[in-house]
Amino acid sequence: MDYLTAEKFADLKKCTVQYARRLLKEGKIESIQEINCKGRPKYFIPVSALPENLQEKYYRKQKADAGLLPEQKPEAKPEKPKPPQRTFEQLSDEERQRVTEWTEILNEWQAMRSQYPSKTEFDKLYVGKCQLEHPNLKISESILYRKYAAFRDGNTEGLLDKRGAWSRGTSTIPEPVWEMFRSWWMDENLPSVSLCYRSVIIWTEEFYPELVSQIPNERTFRRRIDRDIAEYLRTCAREGEKAFTDRCAPYIMRDYSELEANDCWIADTHTLDIISKDGTVKHRLYLTAFLDAKSGILTGWNIAESASSDSVRLALRNGIQKYGIPKCIYVDNGREYVNHQLGGRGHRTKKNESPQSEPPPIFKRLGIEMRNAIVRNARAKPIERTFRIVKEQFSKLWTGFCGGTILEKPESLKQRIKSGQIPCDYEIREMLGTWIDGEYNQQPYGGRERCFKGMSRMEVWSNTLTEIRKPVSEEDLNLLLMKTTRKQKVKRNGVSVTISGEEFWFYDKIQTLENLRREVYVRYDPADFRTARIYDAETDRFLFEWKLADILMVNYLEKNQETVADANANIRAVKKYAHQQKKRLRKSGQPSLLDMQKLRAQARLKDGLESKAPEKITLIQSGEELPQKKAVGAENLSVQMNLDRMRENYLKLKQQKGNE
Repeated sequence: MDYLTAEKFADLKKCTVQYARRLLKEGKIESIQEINCKGRPKYFIPVSALPENLQEKYYRKQKADAGLLPEQKPEAKPEKPKPPQRTFEQLSDEERQRVTEWTEILNEWQAMRSQYPSKTEFDKLYVGKCQLEHPNLKISESILYRKYAAFRDGNTEGLLDKRGAWSRGTSTIPEPVWEMFRSWWMDENLPSVSLCYRSVIIWTEEFYPELVSQIPNERTFRRRIDRDIAEYLRTCAREGEKAFTDRCAPYIMRDYSELEANDCWIADTHTLDIISKDGTVKHRLYLTAFLDAKSGILTGWNIAESASSDSVRLALRNGIQKYGIPKCIYVDNGREYVNHQLGGRGHRTKKNESPQSEPPPIFKRLGIEMRNAIVRNARAKPIERTFRIVKEQFSKLWTGFCGGTILEKPESLKQRIKSGQIPCDYEIREMLGTWIDGEYNQQPYGGRERCFKGMSRMEVWSNTLTEIRKPVSEEDLNLLLMKTTRKQKVKRNGVSVTISGEEFWFYDKIQTLENLRREVYVRYDPADFRTARIYDAETDRFLFEWKLADILMVNYLEKNQETVADANANIRAVKKYAHQQKKRLRKSGQPSLLDMQKLRAQARLKDGLESKAPEKITLIQSGEELPQKKAVGAENLSVQMNLDRMRENYLKLKQQKGNE
């Protein structure tokens, strides 16, 4: 059997001796180990333990050394690829300028050269002239002759400086190495080029040691990334689908030409970048606003401590009072819009939930169509750009400006908060209304339609408005914007409304009693919580207006006896009314049910037939021995014995009849 040393194995595998010894030391290659005279291990590798390709290579080399293989000519080195010939139109602007410059120089050289008897002396003089007039060009006599030859042959590429350009577009990175590097680098974890470069060197040493010496430096990998990996692939692979959709994928462009003012309002909620205070509480307020899609004016707005359907309702009320009712409202999928009170459950409707079981929402009562944007699609709502203007032109004016990110946060904000220099909530509310009506809505229109260039947003709204839909009166608007509970039954204490986890009851002592267990809707105004309106659940018809049932709410340890007395008086009044109605429905002096039953029984007895005696009477004995009774005067023993004998005879006779 043939054996190889570490040096011969390295030569056969085309790797370094150190790498071969490391493989032998780690036991990755089968070998026989011996200790030499210096006490160092020496490895001998059997050829049969090598991979098949190395075995074949080894035996081929042995045959070649023995002269058993025909002599092979060395392969010719591949010629360098010649650059393709391009037309003048295919050149870049810089290359066309360079071709034009050389064409003018060559034409001038030939025209002046024909006038001199000594062409060689003139060529030297002309080269000096060109070096002074064209310092950006490298010109010599040989270059001049070579450029003229290319110009005469119509070779446009010959007029360009191609130094180093023959290999442009090619790479010295081995293809397996590049494929592994590219696979690691195009990952959403965003590994750096340096990390991937170091890792691919380790990977190459392990699997392709013959290619380690061919790996160029890190800068070569960076250049190939810029050249070979397209921008859209980098974005999709490293930043995800959202970034690809936002920056690379095509988007839908909306046509505003057929849209009119008040056709569509766009709603959203924005967290103001202002730290404000309400007493001792410091917070950031939420701005809920409606934007007219045609003109870009802010129609309705409201500032609240949290984003809720109540804030949306108040902002809508503010917009309707000024500009009328829109035909359509474009919102996102937030719970402040998609709920049973404001716009309907929409996609949140459960499978077992019937639309008829829900009361009509506010948008439907106002005749407004609600449309929902695609999730995480900011382009669908231009109001996001409006909030950017609010931040730049309004929020930055206040001492409590905190920025939208930590990078925008002013360095002195903490000191302002400690010293109490931040504004109050009511100051922001007052100033925002003035700024919207007097500044933002009067700014120049910045939409897509060029016909409105030079107009303000308010002028565009006025010129494109054809119809204003408004409620009949302020009372009707209040009714239309009331919040609605879900279907419920009237209980003993009336109907309930739950706000922020607290339950409130509305009650009328007579109407509640008369409509007990009836299914109703309750509509109420959170701004005026003294009364609630009750509607029939089937027909949505108005029934009653009930007051807040404060009289029935008594503290557990109430010490005021008058409060408890009032509650008990109300209960007694309800009971008294119930008894009065009971007496009203009953007639006095009339016969009772017992009298009626007695009359009916007597009538049946008169009309009934006498019972007839049966033809046969059968006696049934239970089978149990009853206690024996002594006859009168049977105290005498003889009499008692006679009775016992008679009983025994009777039993014997009965047994005989049974056997027969």
